[in-house]
Amino acid sequence: MPEKSLTRSPFRRTILIVLTLAFVAGAGLSAWKIIAHSKASTNAIEQILLLYNMKNEGAQTLAQYDKEHPILAMLFSGPVKEELKLPSQDQAANALYTQAGNHMKTVRFESKIAAWWSWFFISLSVFYVVAVVAVERSFTERPVFFSLTTVSVTCFIIGILAPAMVIWTAPIIPLQSGDLSFVVQHQVRGIAAIIWDLLTGGHWIIGGFLLLFSIVTPLTKASLTYFVTFSRSHALNFKIGEFLHTIGRWSMADVFVAAVLLALYALKFQQATKSIPCLGIYYFIGYCLLSLSTTQLLVYSGLVDEKRDKSRGKLGLNVVVGLIAAAICFAAASSAYTYQQYTENTKQRVRELGSPTQLNNADLVLPVHK
Repeated sequence: MPEKSLTRSPFRRTILIVLTLAFVAGAGLSAWKIIAHSKASTNAIEQILLLYNMKNEGAQTLAQYDKEHPILAMLFSGPVKEELKLPSQDQAANALYTQAGNHMKTVRFESKIAAWWSWFFISLSVFYVVAVVAVERSFTERPVFFSLTTVSVTCFIIGILAPAMVIWTAPIIPLQSGDLSFVVQHQVRGIAAIIWDLLTGGHWIIGGFLLLFSIVTPLTKASLTYFVTFSRSHALNFKIGEFLHTIGRWSMADVFVAAVLLALYALKFQQATKSIPCLGIYYFIGYCLLSLSTTQLLVYSGLVDEKRDKSRGKLGLNVVVGLIAAAICFAAASSAYTYQQYTENTKQRVRELGSPTQLNNADLVLPVHK
């Protein structure tokens, strides 16, 4: 007896093809925009951190010391400036306030654009999956797994290419005239960049394992899932399902994300080191959750286990209408939230920051919270 997917009407096939092509076009554009604007935002963050160097901060601190100790300033300020090659107070103030403020406006603008494209991609993904489920009236049909895998692969691409975190070290030196704080080093890292640095730095074992479990394994799982959605051999699909279930136990993608998050928030408790999570880490987490869910649905579906009754997964009209209504409500609510948060963040006046330790998530990459 031929499978249902083989007797699918041409009209339904056409609808599924159109939905897929529309999603691929929109998701590809969204992924490119998210990655580009996220990198532009973190590049501006790097420029801000470069301005908070020892020379600019030292010039500001020395100027404050001169005001409090004018007699000593006549003796020591000149030699100190010449020895350390410090800029003038006006030059340092221009760098720390005017230039840093302009870069922060760029950060907020670029992060706002990235947020809007993220909203578009997430809403498009939800509508795509819900539309496919509505057409198939089931969660366990081949097009549904194809759509879930396509969404997860897009999240994976964004997750490994977009910046994942910003880390900088700014020690605080207590002085009589006030605390001196300046950026010693800073890094903007993405998941792919971290693996590349490990491999090019000679750490072949660690880099190789991360490459295997965090990139090769996810791509293998996605490729095999795509294969199952087109294969008509139950025996072969069953073997692939067992294999996916097996490598799912050993996949370290979710473990890698957990390790990164632990390291990230462990650093936040260090007084001299601060860190900010970026969009890349969130998309990689989204990929991990979606990929694991898709694999579990696939393993226990009728595609790989023909003993299971696929008719039980049939959805009623009320459920389909509810899914569509939920997708519309989600898109509307997330759009309103994105508009409110990021519009307020860009309109809010950039305050003057006198120290790199005052930089925080709301200033750089996250929406303002009142």
